[in-house]
Amino acid sequence: MATEERSAHEKRTLSNLEPDVGAVDEHELCECGHCDRPQEYRVPWPHIGGDVAYCDYHLARYRENNSDIWDRLRALEGVDDPDIYAMIGSRFLTLDEVPSEISVDGEKMRRVALGVDGWALFDSAEPDEDGTVRFVTVDRELEPRESVAIDRSSAGKFVTWYRRHEGIHALEPDARDALHGGGR
Repeated sequence: MATEERSAHEKRTLSNLEPDVGAVDEHELCECGHCDRPQEYRVPWPHIGGDVAYCDYHLARYRENNSDIWDRLRALEGVDDPDIYAMIGSRFLTLDEVPSEISVDGEKMRRVALGVDGWALFDSAEPDEDGTVRFVTVDRELEPRESVAIDRSSAGKFVTWYRRHEGIHALEPDARDALHGGGR
């Protein structure tokens, strides 16, 4: 009896961990955790089993970060090719693609992070005369999307807020050191 119950439990558990793969029928919000874009495609969760449904951008990031799984997905029969659904648009996929420095309106800016929206966050290389630091998000074409100017003493709090509320895929090592007590 105990063996039968255990076997039934194992079958239920394993079926919950088997991924459902392919285009989604109902376009709820992306399951990345911060995105407000609609789901496009369901892929296997790369670490523990099961699956996750991503928008076109986060599906492209999945392809970038899980190429071995992606190749197996493309070989599946009876499932739409996931490449059709993975769109980058004007967004960055990795922090390595983001320039370390740019100029916005003649002001030198340093790379801080890659947000979950695919836009790069930059800050002023030097605060202005009154101690104000400017943060700017830019797209892949380096066009400014959003900008905010804050007192230099609040810069770390702003990056922490950005990480919690907007979401960050990757943080520039120097920015991480500055947040955790180092320089910058």
